Amino acid sequence: MEKWYPKKILAGEFAEKYNKTTIDFIEKHSGLMNVPDKGVLRFAEIGIWKGGTSFQLARLLGKKGELFLFDYEDNVDYVAENLKKEGYKKVRRFGSTQRFLDSYNWPLGKLMDQFSYPIFDYVYLDGAHTWAVDALTFFLADRLLKPGGYFDFDDYGWRLRGSSLDPEKISATADMYTDEQIEARQVEMIVERLVRRSGRYTELVKNKIFRKEA
Repeated sequence: MEKWYPKKILAGEFAEKYNKTTIDFIEKHSGLMNVPDKGVLRFAEIGIWKGGTSFQLARLLGKKGELFLFDYEDNVDYVAENLKKEGYKKVRRFGSTQRFLDSYNWPLGKLMDQFSYPIFDYVYLDGAHTWAVDALTFFLADRLLKPGGYFDFDDYGWRLRGSSLDPEKISATADMYTDEQIEARQVEMIVERLVRRSGRYTELVKNKIFRKEA
């Protein structure tokens, strides 16, 4: 399947643009970077684009842990190679194809076979931003997130309408989603319906960062 998403979703080159709220939060909470008993920290970034936030996460992790990257294969390879050039070698690649029903949910599911226990200390979700994909992503990543770990959601108020995937810009969007779905704030739906109602998360940054309590 040919690429249908736009060439530019975020402005800037590698390591130039990143989620400042996420990085500031981690830097201000030094306890996040304390090496646990097993001696390794595992951060998952789901949806990486060209690696701005990936670079900052790798910088914070240093030699303390591993960075798990999930996105399309070309994005994952591009970012992983750039990180390697910068000296960050503890990076795991999880790339998906352009096939219509392929996504990062597939490798997340396979990780559940590989690990019978939660492995992630921090999950940053900046992926499809849609209920169809990321509602399942939440359930899978939640299974892989340790109690006491953090789940970070990007773009609470985001909509397909008005974004770089607006059907007026990307005709495929109108073929894949209803008008209601195009207008909906789908990240908000995930946070409100799944995260808050689970009763297992404490909100630390409004509508964005939650600590898993159990």
